[in-house]
Amino acid sequence: MKTRILVNAISAKKHAGGGFQIAYNFVKETLHHDEVEWYYLASSDIDEQIGAEFKELRDKRYFVFPTQPDFLHSYWRVRKEVSKLEQKIKPDLVYSVMAPSYFCFKSLEVMRYANPWVTHPNKFSISRLSLKQRIRTFFYCALQRYLMRKSQFFETETETAKLGILRVTGLPNSHVKVIGNVLPAVYVGMDTTPFPHDEWINVACVGVPVPHKNIDIIPQLLIELKKLNINNVRFHTTIPQDSPMIEKVVERVKLLGMGDNLVNHGRISQQDLGIMYRHCQFCFLPTLLEVFSASTVEAMYFQLPVVATHFDFNTEVMGDSCLYYAPQNASDAARQFAKLINDPQLCQELKQRMQQRLLQYSDYDAHFKEVATFLEGVAKGK
Repeated sequence: MKTRILVNAISAKKHAGGGFQIAYNFVKETLHHDEVEWYYLASSDIDEQIGAEFKELRDKRYFVFPTQPDFLHSYWRVRKEVSKLEQKIKPDLVYSVMAPSYFCFKSLEVMRYANPWVTHPNKFSISRLSLKQRIRTFFYCALQRYLMRKSQFFETETETAKLGILRVTGLPNSHVKVIGNVLPAVYVGMDTTPFPHDEWINVACVGVPVPHKNIDIIPQLLIELKKLNINNVRFHTTIPQDSPMIEKVVERVKLLGMGDNLVNHGRISQQDLGIMYRHCQFCFLPTLLEVFSASTVEAMYFQLPVVATHFDFNTEVMGDSCLYYAPQNASDAARQFAKLINDPQLCQELKQRMQQRLLQYSDYDAHFKEVATFLEGVAKGK
Protein backbone atom coordinates (compact mmCIF):
# COMPACT_ATOMS: atom_id res chain seq x y z
CA MET A 1 0.00 0.00 0.00
CA LYS A 2 1.37 3.41 -0.97
CA THR A 3 2.27 6.00 1.64
CA ARG A 4 -0.27 8.82 1.59
CA ILE A 5 1.43 12.22 1.92
CA LEU A 6 -0.39 15.54 2.04
CA VAL A 7 1.90 18.29 0.68
CA ASN A 8 1.02 21.52 2.44
CA ALA A 9 2.01 24.46 0.23
CA ILE A 10 -0.80 26.72 1.37
CA SER A 11 1.58 29.43 2.59
CA ALA A 12 3.74 29.61 -0.56
CA LYS A 13 3.74 33.28 -1.58
CA LYS A 14 5.04 34.24 -5.01
CA HIS A 15 7.15 37.17 -3.75
CA ALA A 16 8.65 35.22 -0.84
CA GLY A 17 12.03 34.66 -2.51
CA GLY A 18 13.63 31.24 -2.76
CA GLY A 19 11.07 29.54 -0.55
CA PHE A 20 8.37 29.89 -3.17
CA GLN A 21 10.61 28.39 -5.83
CA ILE A 22 11.42 25.44 -3.58
CA ALA A 23 7.72 24.78 -3.00
CA TYR A 24 6.99 25.22 -6.72
CA ASN A 25 9.72 22.76 -7.74
CA PHE A 26 8.72 20.14 -5.17
CA VAL A 27 5.00 20.17 -5.93
CA LYS A 28 5.67 19.98 -9.67
CA GLU A 29 8.20 17.14 -9.30
CA THR A 30 5.72 14.93 -7.42
CA LEU A 31 3.91 14.39 -10.72
CA HIS A 32 6.84 12.22 -11.81
CA HIS A 33 6.90 10.05 -8.65
CA ASP A 34 3.80 7.92 -8.29
CA GLU A 35 5.38 5.57 -5.73
CA VAL A 36 3.71 7.86 -3.16
CA GLU A 37 0.04 8.78 -3.13
CA TRP A 38 0.34 12.57 -3.13
CA TYR A 39 -2.32 15.02 -2.02
CA TYR A 40 -1.95 18.80 -2.10
CA LEU A 41 -2.98 21.95 -0.28
CA ALA A 42 -1.93 24.58 -2.82
CA SER A 43 -1.86 28.32 -2.35
CA SER A 44 -3.51 30.41 -5.04
CA ASP A 45 -0.02 31.74 -5.85
CA ILE A 46 1.30 28.22 -6.49
CA ASP A 47 -1.81 27.33 -8.46
CA GLU A 48 -1.34 30.39 -10.65
CA GLN A 49 2.01 28.97 -11.76
CA ILE A 50 1.35 25.24 -12.10
CA GLY A 51 -2.40 24.69 -11.72
CA ALA A 52 -2.84 23.66 -15.35
CA GLU A 53 -0.60 20.63 -14.76
CA PHE A 54 -2.88 19.45 -11.94
CA LYS A 55 -6.14 19.93 -13.82
CA GLU A 56 -7.13 16.26 -13.64
CA LEU A 57 -6.43 16.12 -9.90
CA ARG A 58 -8.22 19.32 -8.94
CA ASP A 59 -10.72 18.84 -6.11
CA LYS A 60 -9.78 15.16 -5.98
CA ARG A 61 -6.24 15.23 -4.65
CA TYR A 62 -5.28 18.83 -5.46
CA PHE A 63 -7.05 21.56 -3.46
CA VAL A 64 -6.54 25.29 -3.91
CA PHE A 65 -6.98 27.93 -1.20
CA PRO A 66 -6.26 31.65 -0.86
CA THR A 67 -2.58 32.08 0.01
CA GLN A 68 -2.19 31.97 3.79
CA PRO A 69 -2.01 33.30 6.38
CA ASP A 70 -4.33 36.23 5.79
CA PHE A 71 -5.67 36.41 9.32
CA LEU A 72 -8.10 39.27 8.70
CA HIS A 73 -9.73 37.67 5.66
CA SER A 74 -10.15 33.97 4.77
CA TYR A 75 -7.89 32.31 7.36
CA TRP A 76 -10.54 30.93 9.73
CA ARG A 77 -12.74 29.66 6.91
CA VAL A 78 -9.75 27.98 5.24
CA ARG A 79 -8.65 26.49 8.55
CA LYS A 80 -12.02 24.75 8.94
CA GLU A 81 -11.97 23.48 5.36
CA VAL A 82 -8.41 22.17 5.72
CA SER A 83 -9.36 20.36 8.92
CA LYS A 84 -12.27 18.65 7.15
CA LEU A 85 -10.03 17.67 4.24
CA GLU A 86 -7.44 16.17 6.57
CA GLN A 87 -10.12 14.05 8.23
CA LYS A 88 -11.33 12.91 4.81
CA ILE A 89 -7.90 12.18 3.31
CA LYS A 90 -6.41 10.60 6.46
CA PRO A 91 -2.80 11.13 5.34
CA ASP A 92 0.03 9.11 6.80
CA LEU A 93 1.99 12.34 6.95
CA VAL A 94 1.67 16.07 6.25
CA TYR A 95 4.70 17.71 4.63
CA SER A 96 4.59 21.46 5.20
CA VAL A 97 6.99 22.58 2.51
CA MET A 98 6.93 26.16 3.84
CA ALA A 99 6.64 26.15 7.60
CA PRO A 100 5.13 26.95 9.88
CA SER A 101 2.01 27.42 7.79
CA TYR A 102 -0.11 28.58 10.78
CA PHE A 103 -2.32 25.52 10.42
CA CYS A 104 -2.36 22.69 12.95
CA PHE A 105 -2.73 19.08 11.85
CA LYS A 106 -3.77 15.99 13.76
CA SER A 107 -1.66 13.87 11.42
CA LEU A 108 2.09 13.44 11.81
CA GLU A 109 3.78 16.51 10.32
CA VAL A 110 7.22 17.20 8.87
CA MET A 111 8.06 20.87 8.66
CA ARG A 112 10.54 22.12 6.10
CA TYR A 113 11.91 24.98 8.17
CA ALA A 114 14.19 27.75 6.95
CA ASN A 115 13.73 30.88 9.05
CA PRO A 116 17.14 32.11 10.22
CA TRP A 117 15.56 34.75 12.49
CA VAL A 118 14.45 31.87 14.70
CA THR A 119 17.33 29.44 14.29
CA HIS A 120 20.46 31.62 14.18
CA PRO A 121 20.02 35.42 14.27
CA ASN A 122 23.13 37.51 14.90
CA LYS A 123 24.00 40.99 16.13
CA PHE A 124 24.64 42.25 12.59
CA SER A 125 21.20 41.32 11.25
CA ILE A 126 19.45 42.58 14.39
CA SER A 127 21.27 45.91 14.10
CA ARG A 128 19.53 46.54 10.78
CA LEU A 129 16.08 46.56 12.40
CA SER A 130 14.31 49.62 13.75
CA LEU A 131 12.86 49.47 17.26
CA LYS A 132 9.42 48.78 15.80
CA GLN A 133 10.83 46.01 13.60
CA ARG A 134 12.67 44.46 16.56
CA ILE A 135 9.48 44.33 18.61
CA ARG A 136 7.56 42.84 15.70
CA THR A 137 10.32 40.29 15.04
CA PHE A 138 10.38 39.30 18.73
CA PHE A 139 6.68 38.39 18.78
CA TYR A 140 6.81 36.88 15.28
CA CYS A 141 9.65 34.55 16.28
CA ALA A 142 7.96 33.68 19.59
CA LEU A 143 4.87 32.56 17.65
CA GLN A 144 6.98 30.52 15.24
CA ARG A 145 8.81 28.80 18.10
CA TYR A 146 5.44 27.92 19.63
CA LEU A 147 4.23 26.41 16.35
CA MET A 148 7.50 24.58 15.78
CA ARG A 149 7.12 22.72 19.07
CA LYS A 150 3.91 21.16 17.72
CA SER A 151 5.94 19.14 15.20
CA GLN A 152 8.26 16.24 15.90
CA PHE A 153 10.17 16.16 12.62
CA PHE A 154 11.91 18.77 10.51
CA GLU A 155 13.80 19.14 7.28
CA THR A 156 16.20 22.04 6.81
CA GLU A 157 19.02 23.09 4.48
CA THR A 158 22.17 23.51 6.59
CA GLU A 159 23.77 22.23 9.77
CA THR A 160 23.69 25.80 11.08
CA ALA A 161 19.89 25.84 10.84
CA LYS A 162 19.62 22.32 12.25
CA LEU A 163 21.47 23.29 15.41
CA GLY A 164 19.02 26.16 15.86
CA ILE A 165 16.00 23.88 15.39
CA LEU A 166 17.37 21.40 17.93
CA ARG A 167 17.95 24.24 20.40
CA VAL A 168 14.40 25.58 19.99
CA THR A 169 12.55 22.25 20.03
CA GLY A 170 14.74 20.00 22.19
CA LEU A 171 14.16 17.15 19.72
CA PRO A 172 16.58 14.23 19.22
CA ASN A 173 19.22 14.78 16.55
CA SER A 174 17.65 12.12 14.31
CA HIS A 175 14.39 14.09 14.05
CA VAL A 176 15.96 16.91 12.03
CA LYS A 177 17.20 16.08 8.53
CA VAL A 178 19.62 18.32 6.63
CA ILE A 179 19.06 18.27 2.87
CA GLY A 180 20.96 21.02 1.07
CA ASN A 181 19.38 23.34 -1.42
CA VAL A 182 19.98 22.67 -5.11
CA LEU A 183 20.35 24.59 -8.32
CA PRO A 184 16.86 25.70 -9.42
CA ALA A 185 15.61 23.35 -12.10
CA VAL A 186 15.09 26.22 -14.56
CA TYR A 187 18.85 26.66 -14.86
CA VAL A 188 19.69 23.04 -15.61
CA GLY A 189 20.93 22.92 -19.18
CA MET A 190 20.80 26.69 -19.54
CA ASP A 191 23.61 28.21 -21.57
CA THR A 192 26.26 29.61 -19.21
CA THR A 193 28.55 31.02 -21.91
CA PRO A 194 29.62 34.52 -20.82
CA PHE A 195 28.67 37.37 -23.09
CA PRO A 196 31.56 39.44 -24.48
CA HIS A 197 32.91 41.82 -21.86
CA ASP A 198 33.30 45.55 -22.23
CA GLU A 199 35.31 47.99 -20.14
CA TRP A 200 33.09 47.33 -17.13
CA ILE A 201 33.67 44.73 -14.43
CA ASN A 202 30.10 43.50 -13.89
CA VAL A 203 29.04 42.15 -10.51
CA ALA A 204 25.73 40.39 -9.79
CA CYS A 205 24.09 41.25 -6.47
CA VAL A 206 20.78 39.38 -6.30
CA GLY A 207 18.41 39.27 -3.37
CA VAL A 208 15.10 40.36 -1.91
CA PRO A 209 15.65 43.99 -0.82
CA VAL A 210 15.02 43.59 2.91
CA PRO A 211 17.32 45.17 5.52
CA HIS A 212 19.28 42.05 6.52
CA LYS A 213 20.25 41.36 2.90
CA ASN A 214 22.42 44.49 3.30
CA ILE A 215 22.22 45.46 -0.37
CA ASP A 216 22.46 49.10 0.64
CA ILE A 217 26.17 48.62 1.36
CA ILE A 218 26.76 49.03 -2.39
CA PRO A 219 27.13 52.85 -2.43
CA GLN A 220 29.79 52.73 0.29
CA LEU A 221 31.49 49.81 -1.45
CA LEU A 222 31.78 51.86 -4.64
CA ILE A 223 33.39 54.66 -2.62
CA GLU A 224 35.89 52.20 -1.13
CA LEU A 225 36.68 50.75 -4.56
CA LYS A 226 37.32 54.26 -5.85
CA LYS A 227 39.86 54.76 -3.05
CA LEU A 228 41.69 51.74 -4.51
CA ASN A 229 41.61 53.36 -7.97
CA ILE A 230 39.02 50.86 -9.18
CA ASN A 231 36.35 52.89 -10.95
CA ASN A 232 34.91 50.47 -13.50
CA VAL A 233 32.97 48.06 -11.25
CA ARG A 234 29.27 47.99 -12.11
CA PHE A 235 26.76 46.24 -9.87
CA HIS A 236 23.63 44.53 -11.22
CA THR A 237 20.72 44.44 -8.76
CA THR A 238 17.11 43.19 -8.85
CA ILE A 239 15.37 45.74 -6.63
CA PRO A 240 11.65 46.20 -7.42
CA GLN A 241 10.80 49.76 -8.40
CA ASP A 242 8.36 50.16 -5.50
CA SER A 243 10.93 49.14 -2.87
CA PRO A 244 12.33 51.63 -0.32
CA MET A 245 15.73 50.20 -1.25
CA ILE A 246 15.58 52.13 -4.53
CA GLU A 247 16.26 55.34 -2.62
CA LYS A 248 18.94 53.77 -0.43
CA VAL A 249 20.84 52.16 -3.29
CA VAL A 250 19.93 53.39 -6.78
CA GLU A 251 19.27 57.03 -5.91
CA ARG A 252 22.19 57.13 -3.46
CA VAL A 253 24.59 55.92 -6.14
CA LYS A 254 23.30 58.60 -8.50
CA LEU A 255 23.83 61.30 -5.85
CA LEU A 256 27.43 60.13 -5.52
CA GLY A 257 27.89 60.74 -9.24
CA MET A 258 28.29 57.02 -9.91
CA GLY A 259 25.02 56.31 -11.69
CA ASP A 260 26.80 54.34 -14.42
CA ASN A 261 28.21 51.98 -11.78
CA LEU A 262 24.85 50.36 -11.09
CA VAL A 263 22.18 48.75 -13.24
CA ASN A 264 18.94 47.86 -11.48
CA HIS A 265 16.92 45.28 -13.41
CA GLY A 266 13.91 45.30 -11.09
CA ARG A 267 12.00 42.08 -10.43
CA ILE A 268 12.88 39.67 -13.25
CA SER A 269 12.20 36.04 -14.18
CA GLN A 270 14.73 33.31 -13.52
CA GLN A 271 15.34 33.04 -17.27
CA ASP A 272 16.24 36.73 -17.45
CA LEU A 273 18.29 36.36 -14.30
CA GLY A 274 20.33 33.71 -16.07
CA ILE A 275 21.02 36.17 -18.89
CA MET A 276 22.06 38.77 -16.33
CA TYR A 277 24.51 36.33 -14.75
CA ARG A 278 26.08 35.70 -18.17
CA HIS A 279 26.81 39.43 -18.46
CA CYS A 280 28.69 39.39 -15.13
CA GLN A 281 32.18 38.33 -14.07
CA PHE A 282 31.69 38.24 -10.28
CA CYS A 283 28.99 37.88 -7.64
CA PHE A 284 28.50 39.83 -4.40
CA LEU A 285 26.62 38.38 -1.39
CA PRO A 286 26.45 41.02 1.36
CA THR A 287 23.67 39.21 3.27
CA LEU A 288 23.81 39.27 7.08
CA LEU A 289 21.40 36.42 7.69
CA GLU A 290 20.57 33.35 5.63
CA VAL A 291 19.83 29.66 5.79
CA PHE A 292 20.90 28.71 2.26
CA SER A 293 20.89 31.41 -0.39
CA ALA A 294 20.04 30.23 -3.90
CA SER A 295 22.47 32.87 -5.14
CA THR A 296 25.38 30.75 -3.93
CA VAL A 297 24.63 27.80 -6.22
CA GLU A 298 23.60 30.12 -9.05
CA ALA A 299 26.98 31.89 -8.85
CA MET A 300 28.75 28.52 -8.89
CA TYR A 301 26.75 27.39 -11.89
CA PHE A 302 27.54 30.51 -13.89
CA GLN A 303 31.18 30.40 -12.73
CA LEU A 304 31.19 33.78 -11.02
CA PRO A 305 33.81 34.11 -8.25
CA VAL A 306 32.07 35.34 -5.12
CA VAL A 307 32.79 37.91 -2.43
CA ALA A 308 30.53 37.09 0.54
CA THR A 309 30.06 37.87 4.21
CA HIS A 310 32.02 35.63 6.55
CA PHE A 311 29.27 33.64 8.27
CA ASP A 312 28.82 29.91 8.90
CA PHE A 313 25.79 29.79 6.58
CA ASN A 314 28.04 30.92 3.70
CA THR A 315 31.19 28.96 4.52
CA GLU A 316 29.17 25.75 4.99
CA VAL A 317 27.97 25.95 1.39
CA MET A 318 30.87 27.57 -0.48
CA GLY A 319 33.87 26.49 1.58
CA ASP A 320 37.18 27.64 0.06
CA SER A 321 35.62 28.50 -3.32
CA CYS A 322 34.81 32.04 -2.18
CA LEU A 323 36.50 35.16 -0.78
CA TYR A 324 34.98 36.36 2.48
CA TYR A 325 34.86 39.75 4.14
CA ALA A 326 33.97 41.04 7.59
CA PRO A 327 30.20 41.76 7.74
CA GLN A 328 29.20 45.40 7.12
CA ASN A 329 32.82 46.31 6.36
CA ALA A 330 32.75 47.90 2.90
CA SER A 331 36.50 48.54 3.00
CA ASP A 332 37.24 44.85 3.54
CA ALA A 333 34.80 43.90 0.75
CA ALA A 334 36.60 46.30 -1.60
CA ARG A 335 39.93 44.66 -0.79
CA GLN A 336 38.51 41.24 -1.66
CA PHE A 337 37.22 42.53 -4.99
CA ALA A 338 40.63 44.04 -5.68
CA LYS A 339 42.16 40.59 -5.21
CA LEU A 340 39.79 39.11 -7.79
CA ILE A 341 40.30 41.93 -10.26
CA ASN A 342 44.08 41.89 -10.03
CA ASP A 343 44.68 38.14 -9.86
CA PRO A 344 43.29 36.10 -12.81
CA GLN A 345 45.01 32.99 -11.46
CA LEU A 346 43.09 33.29 -8.18
CA CYS A 347 39.83 33.60 -10.13
CA GLN A 348 40.62 30.45 -12.07
CA GLU A 349 41.38 28.54 -8.86
CA LEU A 350 38.11 29.68 -7.31
CA LYS A 351 36.18 28.60 -10.40
CA GLN A 352 37.71 25.13 -10.22
CA ARG A 353 36.76 24.83 -6.55
CA MET A 354 33.25 26.03 -7.35
CA GLN A 355 32.84 23.31 -9.96
CA GLN A 356 33.70 20.69 -7.35
CA ARG A 357 31.35 22.09 -4.71
CA LEU A 358 28.51 22.46 -7.22
CA LEU A 359 28.45 18.68 -7.62
CA GLN A 360 26.77 18.56 -4.19
CA TYR A 361 24.00 20.92 -5.26
CA SER A 362 23.28 20.26 -8.92
CA ASP A 363 21.10 17.12 -9.01
CA TYR A 364 17.47 18.02 -8.32
CA ASP A 365 16.24 14.48 -8.92
CA ALA A 366 18.57 13.16 -6.23
CA HIS A 367 17.49 16.01 -3.94
CA PHE A 368 13.81 15.19 -4.40
CA LYS A 369 14.36 11.50 -3.79
CA GLU A 370 16.26 12.25 -0.58
CA VAL A 371 13.36 14.34 0.68
CA ALA A 372 10.78 11.73 -0.34
CA THR A 373 12.78 8.93 1.31
CA PHE A 374 12.97 10.91 4.55
CA LEU A 375 9.22 11.59 4.46
CA GLU A 376 8.35 7.94 3.84
CA GLY A 377 10.72 6.86 6.60
CA VAL A 378 9.04 9.19 9.08
CA ALA A 379 5.57 8.08 7.96
CA LYS A 380 6.53 4.42 8.45
CA GLY A 381 8.26 5.06 11.76
CA LYS A 382 11.72 4.16 10.50
